[in-house]
Amino acid sequence: MSPQVCRAGSLGGLLAVLLASACGPAHLTVNVRSPAGTNQGRPLFMVVRAVDSKKYLSETYSEVAAKVVAPDDSVIETAVVYPGGEKSLRVKIPDETSVAVSFLFTSPDGAWQALLDTPVPRSVDFDLLESRIRTNANTAARPSGQADAKDAKDAKAPDTKGLKLPEMKGKE
Repeated sequence: MSPQVCRAGSLGGLLAVLLASACGPAHLTVNVRSPAGTNQGRPLFMVVRAVDSKKYLSETYSEVAAKVVAPDDSVIETAVVYPGGEKSLRVKIPDETSVAVSFLFTSPDGAWQALLDTPVPRSVDFDLLESRIRTNANTAARPSGQADAKDAKDAKAPDTKGLKLPEMKGKE
């Protein structure tokens, strides 16, 4: 077989692999850095959800927190984040859907979630501060109305007594 035929065959195989991976399910890698003082040193839940951007803007902290105990179809993944480390979580996400990543602090003070609009990036980094988040993602900003701030300030973390805490997959 001539070298030209071999090259063409391997290029065709490479093209087939690239096309197959482009049509496969989308994944998002969520990287979380959580210093020891995060959430007053207590574990907190992270919730990854498929959302409509309009609904995202109207959801309250309490509504999102309730999804930890009673998840609905929008919940893609929940995980526990422990202060004092770094975690990485890879989740399969629906095509052409915005994704919200929410962190349920005991006493949130500022941004506690982010909307990743379509097209959703392959990865996003979150730095958790004591009671709020900072991210590198190009996220849709949530308006800072008084009702939203009051809800987050007055909200309590979900009651998880008797709920088995899942282990978070990824780096330890």
